[in-house]
Amino acid sequence: MRSWPLLLVLIAATCRAQQPWTLGLQAHHGFLWPHRPSSWILVRAHAPALALFAERRVDGTRSWHHRFLQPSYGASFLATGLGDPDRIGTTLRCTPYLYLPFHRWERSSFGLRAGWGIGYVSKPYDRDHNRQQVAIGSRVNTAISLALEYRMERGAWTGLAGIDADHWSNGSFKLPNLGLNYLSVHVGLARRLGEAKPLLAPVDTLVQAPRFERMVMLAGGINESSLPGNGQHSVFVLVAQGQWRVSGRSAVAAGLDVFNKGTLATVHAELRDRPRLASTQLGAHGGYALLLGGSQLYIQMGTYIYSPVTEEKRIFHRVGGRTRIGRHWTAGVALKSHFAVADHWEFGIGRTW
Repeated sequence: MRSWPLLLVLIAATCRAQQPWTLGLQAHHGFLWPHRPSSWILVRAHAPALALFAERRVDGTRSWHHRFLQPSYGASFLATGLGDPDRIGTTLRCTPYLYLPFHRWERSSFGLRAGWGIGYVSKPYDRDHNRQQVAIGSRVNTAISLALEYRMERGAWTGLAGIDADHWSNGSFKLPNLGLNYLSVHVGLARRLGEAKPLLAPVDTLVQAPRFERMVMLAGGINESSLPGNGQHSVFVLVAQGQWRVSGRSAVAAGLDVFNKGTLATVHAELRDRPRLASTQLGAHGGYALLLGGSQLYIQMGTYIYSPVTEEKRIFHRVGGRTRIGRHWTAGVALKSHFAVADHWEFGIGRTW
C-alpha cells in the first residue's frame, strides 16, 4: 500500500534551510529475521545492503530543535536482496527520517534515527509462481526504519556506526502480510557540503505543548480478511484520549478506541447476517509521544475491552504521528498491529482542546 510519511515531510518543512546538506554512504551486513515460524522458509543467507542518504541539521528557529539537542532530518535509500534472490528478489526502501541525539559531545553524538517511507519488493507472493513467498503480497509497501547510531565528526567528514531494524509491510492491505524484517549493523562515511552555521534563537511562540490536552480523532483505512478470497474491507476508528506532557520533549496518554471492521463478518459466521454496526469493538490504550513542536511521534499499547466475537489477539499496538493543521485541528497516520502482525492503517483528522 502506498503510504507517504506526511508527518516527517511536514516536520522537515518547518526546518528552515540554513544549514548545509550532508551526503553519505552506509554499508550494511545483516539477515532476514523471521518473526513468525512460517517465515523461516525464506531464510537462506546473510544479506549485505547499501544505503545512500542526504540530511541537514536543523537551524534552531524552533524550540524543539534545542530540546532535542540539534537533530537532523533527511532521506535514506537502501537496497538489499535479503539473502533470497529467487523468492524475495530486490528489496528497496526510501525513508524520510529524523536523527534525534540522546547525547551530544563536542565532536560526536549518539542517538536514534527513525524513518518512515515507501518500500518495494520485486518478488511478492504469487499463487502460481511464487507460493513460498509467504511474507509479502504486494510490490509497493510501507517501510519503517529504526537505528541506534554513533557519529564522530572531523571537520566536514562524519563517520557512522550503528545497529538497524528495517521493516516492510503493506498494513494488511493485501495478504499475505507477515512483513519482512532486516536486522543489520552498518558503518558509513558522510561529507558536509558547506560550512556549519551557529544555531539561531527560537522564533516560534509555541514554547511547550499544553500540560494537558484532550483529543477526539476519526480515522479510516482498508484491510484484507485473514481468510483467502474474502477481499478488502473498510475500517472505521474513533479515538478519544487525554495526553499529559511530562517534560519538554515527551508526553504520556490514555484513551478509548472504537473499531468497526468489515473483515470481522468474513471471519466469524455469526456476524455475516447482522448489520455492520454489530462488527464493532471497544478498546482502551496507553501511550508515549515525542513532542516535536506542532507535531509528535507516538507509540501505543491497548487491549480490547469489548468484542462481539472471541478475539484471540486481545493486545493491539499503534505506531504513528500527528501534526497540527490549525489551532485546534490535527491530522495523523498510524499503523495498528497485533504485536508483529499488521491489522490496518489509520488515516485520520482530529479536534483538540
